[in-house]
Amino acid sequence: MSFLQDPWNFLLVHPLLSLLVGAYDLLFRDFGLAIVAVTLLIRLVLYPLFVTQIRSQRAMQEVAPALKQLQAKYGKDRQRMAEEQMKLYKEHGVNPAMGCLPLLLQMPILFAMYAAFQQAPLLTGDQLRAALWPFISVPVAGGETLDMTAHWLPWIGDCTTNGVALRGLACHDQFGILPIVAGASQLIASLMAQPRTAPVNQDPQAKMMQSMVYYFPIITVVIAWQLPAGLAVYWVTTTLFQIVQQYFVSGWGQLPRWLPFLRGIPSPADRGMARDERAIVAEAEADLSAAPARGDEGENGRRSRRRRRRGR
Repeated sequence: MSFLQDPWNFLLVHPLLSLLVGAYDLLFRDFGLAIVAVTLLIRLVLYPLFVTQIRSQRAMQEVAPALKQLQAKYGKDRQRMAEEQMKLYKEHGVNPAMGCLPLLLQMPILFAMYAAFQQAPLLTGDQLRAALWPFISVPVAGGETLDMTAHWLPWIGDCTTNGVALRGLACHDQFGILPIVAGASQLIASLMAQPRTAPVNQDPQAKMMQSMVYYFPIITVVIAWQLPAGLAVYWVTTTLFQIVQQYFVSGWGQLPRWLPFLRGIPSPADRGMARDERAIVAEAEADLSAAPARGDEGENGRRSRRRRRRGR
C-alpha cells in the first residue's frame, strides 16, 4: 500500500498539516487553538455539503406527527404501514439514511488528521519545509520539532511512545476528560438530530439509525481515549459546531426528553417547524380520509402544497 502514501499525503495529510502549522504560527503558538481554528474552517467550507442532511433531519421532525397517524391506522398491517411510510417519506423528501452523511464526510478528514498528528511531532523544521505549502512559514528552526502543547489544557502533558518523546496533543488524554466531552457532545448532537416526536417505527433501517444515537457516543469515547488528544479536540469542536447549526435549523430534537427545562426554551426553528407540521398533518388527514386512488391531480396537488410550504 506504499504507492498510496504519496497521493494520500499530497491530497489530505500535508494540506491539513499546512493549515495547522499556519494557524499555529498565527495563534500564539498554541496547537490546541490551531486545531480549533482549522476545524471551524473545515466546517465552514463543507457547510454546503451538509445542507441536504440538515434538511432531511428537519423533514424527519416535520413528518413525525403524520407518521404517528399512519401508525395508528396501519400499525397492525406491517406491509401496508411500510408502504405508507415510504410514500410519506418520498413525498416530503425524507431519507433516514441521510443521518450518516456527516460521518461519511468527516471520516477521511479524521483519518488524515490522525496521520498529521503522527507525522507532525517527528518532523524537523527542514522536513516541515518540504511538506508544507510554499507560502506557509516554518515556525521552528531546521533541527527542532513543533511544540504541540495546548496551554489551555494543562492536564495533557508530554509522553513517550515507542521510545519517541512526544509533546502535548500528540499524546493521549490520560485522564479521559476530552474523550468523555467528545462522547457527551456527540450524544447531544445525535439527540438533536432525532424527530421531536419519536414514532414507534417498524422500519428496520430507521430503528437501526435510532439505536446509533446511543451506541455512537460510546464508540467515540472508546476510540478517542486511545488516540492523540488533538483528535479529541477536533471532534469536540466539530460536534459543537454541529450542535449550534442544528439549534438554528432543526431545533432541540429529542433533547428535551432528557433535559425537560429545554421545553420552555423555544429554538429559532420551532415556529417554522410547528407551522410545517400542522400543514403536513392536515395533508395526511386528507389523504387518509380520501379514496385509496387519488389520481395524478391529487399527487400534483400535494407536491404543489409541499413546494409552497418549503418556500416560506
